[in-house]
Amino acid sequence: MEMFFNVEQFIAEAITGRPESLFLTDLHNNDEALNREINGKNVMVIGGAGTIGSSFIKAMLPFKPRKLVVVDINENGLTELVRDCRSSDHTPLPEDFKSYPVDFGSAVFRKILKTHGPFDIVAN
Repeated sequence: MEMFFNVEQFIAEAITGRPESLFLTDLHNNDEALNREINGKNVMVIGGAGTIGSSFIKAMLPFKPRKLVVVDINENGLTELVRDCRSSDHTPLPEDFKSYPVDFGSAVFRKILKTHGPFDIVAN
């Protein structure tokens, strides 16, 4: 017998007590503006493996950014984020997607900015 643990369902039932995101109405009400600002844009998320960063990424993906670069010092968190995004039924990651386990104050981070920039949106 295979057991499947649904994280979203667990959070809704045991943690927030809400069946949907608190921001769902705002996302729907601002769909056109968000699409205009994100669709086809180059996006970098610093700290993307954390709770807020990964939630931001998942909320942004339906608006189809052209490029997504995610930076976080937590390599295991990045791996989990990528695995979760690739295996979910949500909007897929952009074709131009990279994740880097580096500190944003490092020389490697500056190289990433030069190599993959400019970015239209940088979220931290």
